[in-house]
Amino acid sequence: MITGAAMVPAAPFDTMATSIRIAETTDRTSARPGDTVHYTVTVTNTGTTPITGAAITDDLSGVTDDAKVNPASVTADTGKASLSSPGLHWQGDLPSGGKATISYSARVDTPPTGNARLTNRITSSTTGNNCPQTNADPACATTLPVQR
Repeated sequence: MITGAAMVPAAPFDTMATSIRIAETTDRTSARPGDTVHYTVTVTNTGTTPITGAAITDDLSGVTDDAKVNPASVTADTGKASLSSPGLHWQGDLPSGGKATISYSARVDTPPTGNARLTNRITSSTTGNNCPQTNADPACATTLPVQR
């Protein structure tokens, strides 16, 4: 017989989860020859632990067939962003809840010389991201038609 037993709650369990949310937007829904399109990428650490060396690649090969990316427009408010064929690369550290904003712009060719669409897709190998190589998350890509 057990008397005087009490329930003792277990200590909180912290999984130390790593999770990042990546999203890309543009300042327009279509473009014309000569237009400048501004892109913004956000990388947010939604996990409970800091991330060292988070990284993304934005494949711009579907943009550069119809537009020229302005290298001077590439900025990141934290970490380092750079252009190298075929895209934009960013790497940086993010505290839990931290966010990086990466921006760049591209000017549409006059006339457009490719498929008349500005299409790009972000991928990341950072653990816990929403843009792995095999994912079709719409937040990871943009497509803008180019009027001829």
